[in-house]
Amino acid sequence: MIVNFIEMMEQFYLKFVVLAFLSFSIYPAVAQQAMYPQNNDYTHLLERAAQENKPMFLVVHQRGEQFVPFKGTVSKKTKDILDTQFVSGIVQLNRDDFNHPLYRTFHMNNPFYLFTDKDGMPLLRWDKTVDGELEIERLIDSATTLAKAETLGKLTAQYRKGMRQQAILTKMLQYYQTFGQYTDQQVLNDYIAQLTIEQLNNFETVVFLLNCGPVYNSKTYLLARTNGKMVDSLYSTLPLPVRKKINNRIIQRTFREALNKKDFSLAQNIGYFAYQTWTSNYLRGTNSQDFYPLEYKRLMKDTVTYIQMARRYYNDRFYQVAPDSLARIDFIQDRQIKLSRNRPLLDSAQHADFKQWFGKGRHYYEDDQARNLHYGAQQILVFARNNPDVLFDAIRWQTKVIELKPDVAQYHYTLALLLYRVGFYAQAETEQQKAIVLSKSNKEYHKEMQAALKQMKSRLL
Repeated sequence: MIVNFIEMMEQFYLKFVVLAFLSFSIYPAVAQQAMYPQNNDYTHLLERAAQENKPMFLVVHQRGEQFVPFKGTVSKKTKDILDTQFVSGIVQLNRDDFNHPLYRTFHMNNPFYLFTDKDGMPLLRWDKTVDGELEIERLIDSATTLAKAETLGKLTAQYRKGMRQQAILTKMLQYYQTFGQYTDQQVLNDYIAQLTIEQLNNFETVVFLLNCGPVYNSKTYLLARTNGKMVDSLYSTLPLPVRKKINNRIIQRTFREALNKKDFSLAQNIGYFAYQTWTSNYLRGTNSQDFYPLEYKRLMKDTVTYIQMARRYYNDRFYQVAPDSLARIDFIQDRQIKLSRNRPLLDSAQHADFKQWFGKGRHYYEDDQARNLHYGAQQILVFARNNPDVLFDAIRWQTKVIELKPDVAQYHYTLALLLYRVGFYAQAETEQQKAIVLSKSNKEYHKEMQAALKQMKSRLL
């Protein structure tokens, strides 16, 4: 029953896959006019939906001001449908606003499109770029059809009235997964309380429980792992994408719980859990273990502790690690090569194979290292903008970023800001000139870079 329902929901969404695949590309550099004003206030939209008794259509994103919500053109007819039949808006989220209602509800990844009922309960979520007219119409039709069925909002209303039948709880838990929501742990607790020992020893039931994303080491998590040998067998037999999905839901839900309860020890625990998922890849494992406590301190604005942890993390995990070092460990894991203390990591044949393998994926590893170091440098500008000792660390990181990816305007801009903060004004202006040249393809961003240079020259930053 559980598997059939999930398959049914997945098949319902599959009819959009071809269109979505064709439209899944980067947003155009030249921004088209948005259908709605940017940066709508979510609470205001929710209030309007309740007052007007209308469902909502939201475009949720974390991108810059020039975010383009749709690829292709949208006709006046479709705009009118969205304006009259829905309360519609674009909601731009600040990555640091972790208590925003949408952050507290949904797993965030790429920009996504969300249809909800008048109370904000999801009807349909779409995580790929919408390719204009036809796809929006298909999504509207699908959301309208789903609204007539047994929605999460209707099930939640029954639950709040005290209805705890297993069928209701099961469907609610399935919907949480379908919509990429954080599972309500009380609903999960109520569900697991109705299970028998025999059911907790059932392979399908345990997979479902773990897919729900129980908080790590909670009572529900431990009950789901009642049969330890069976769970170990489960992890060894399930396909890798399924295992990743299970682990990611547990990690994300637990980190959300740590933020909700302001529980640093829980952030540390989920870091350890993440490390365990990478036991055969110690570099990725240690990166994951350190990331969650670090991110917790960043979001909690614990400046002193964050700076200490960030300097160590970005220096040890990214600045001092060459891209091919991480790639080599990935290669060993991919090829299932057994390591030995009595010989090098790779013999000559394996090394030749690795060089060819890394040659094809070098850009991925360089991009990844550059993004991480750049993000670390940006955070130093936030947390230690007047601390030269720390800023010089970030300058070293950002210099390496540009060595890896010299043609990105934003990277030069960040280095310019760092140099400016330590008083190296001439060098800062030189880097900013590079940012201006590299940003010419984006008119609005180009203007921002020119304005920043003018402020640097006037010493007004």
